[in-house]
Amino acid sequence: MGPKKKDKKAAAAAEEAPPAAEDNTGMEELVGKEKLTEQLQILKQQLDKAMQERNYVQLERDTIQTFYDITRKEVGDLERKIMSKDREIENMEEHHRVEVRVYQQKVKHLEYEHENNIKEVEAERGGLLDEENEGFAGREDDLQVEKANIRSTLVEAEISNNREIAQEKQKAAKNLTKMNEGFDERLTHLRGRCEARLEQLRADLQLRRKVDIHEIEERKNLHINELMQNHEIAFGQMKDYYNRITRDNLELIRDLKNEVSEMKSRAEQNQREMYLKAQENKGLKRPLELRLSRVRELQAQLKDRQKDNQSLRHARARSRKLQEELVKLEATHEALRQEFQAVEAERDDLYGSFEDSIKEVQRRSDVRNMVLEQNLARMGGDLSKASVQINQVVHASALDPSKAEALTSGLANVLKARNAMITDLQYQVTRATKGYNDTLRTLASHMLRLGIPPEDIDSMGFAPMTSETSVGPAGLIITA
Repeated sequence: MGPKKKDKKAAAAAEEAPPAAEDNTGMEELVGKEKLTEQLQILKQQLDKAMQERNYVQLERDTIQTFYDITRKEVGDLERKIMSKDREIENMEEHHRVEVRVYQQKVKHLEYEHENNIKEVEAERGGLLDEENEGFAGREDDLQVEKANIRSTLVEAEISNNREIAQEKQKAAKNLTKMNEGFDERLTHLRGRCEARLEQLRADLQLRRKVDIHEIEERKNLHINELMQNHEIAFGQMKDYYNRITRDNLELIRDLKNEVSEMKSRAEQNQREMYLKAQENKGLKRPLELRLSRVRELQAQLKDRQKDNQSLRHARARSRKLQEELVKLEATHEALRQEFQAVEAERDDLYGSFEDSIKEVQRRSDVRNMVLEQNLARMGGDLSKASVQINQVVHASALDPSKAEALTSGLANVLKARNAMITDLQYQVTRATKGYNDTLRTLASHMLRLGIPPEDIDSMGFAPMTSETSVGPAGLIITA
């Protein structure tokens, strides 16, 4: 369907093309060259557009044709699959029908076998029922006979049991009669014994009561006699007591009278003494005021004493603390002393090696300074000789002033180089001197730090060399 529609569109476009061409030719005759050019451009654009549309339509046609072919192929594949599925279904149905027929045949065989089994079971059931009925009738007769035998046995056993029960009852009655007779005899005997014992107990208790009454009367009479004697003794003691009190009171009255007279005389004496004491108090009032002021001063001092005591406690606490610190310091001192001994030993070792190193440094410095001074003196002599020789050569050769000036400038350059060398040598001498002095000061400070006295350091014989340099550290000296 798709390709036919596209062919119709192409044919219609082909049929419409000639009228457009005729219109264009008519227009070419009427319009000018510019319009023809414009129309040509428009026609080219239309042609390009038509070509694009044709290409697009052709592409769509090819795409649709491709889809159509793919779909037709898929439809063919699906039809083939459907046909194969139909064949499979037919085969399965045929197979199912065969299986159904087979199972139906099996069911028929099973039903036939089941009917035969039922018939056999029915026949066997009838025979077994007859046998069971016959056996049951025989067993029933046997059980009836056995039941009659058991019943007769039970009747005989019941008769014998009744007979034995009657005999046992007779025996029990006889035994009960005998026991009653024995109990009556024992009761009579016990009653007689109890009555005799009761009479004996009554007689004993009566006798004991009489004895107790007699003893109580005797104790009562004895107690009455003791009370009477005690009463007489107490009455005599009371009489003596009151007589003694009366005598004591009379003596006390006499003593009190004497004391009253003495107290009167003592009161008069006290009056006289009070007068004297009053006079004495008037005389002691001033010393009392002085004493009171002294007491106040002492109380103030007592307050100060409390403060002093508190200060003393603080001082003692501080003393204890200082004592503890002293112990710690002593321990620290001991540790430092041991460390000092170790450092002193190290100092001795360093002292031994220091002298050698100082002597070696001094020797090298002296040698180097001597060499530098010799070089300096030799160069100075060479310079003076060279200047004299130059002057002699100039005067002898009678050179031109320009040549003499050139020669002089050359000699000046040589002299300048020599002077620079001399300055460098002087700098090296100064630097070596500075290094020696710095080394000496550094070693001296190390020895002072190690505890070597300055006198020992001065006695070693190492003196700093004279120099115009400062005492700052030199570049060659590394301070510790």
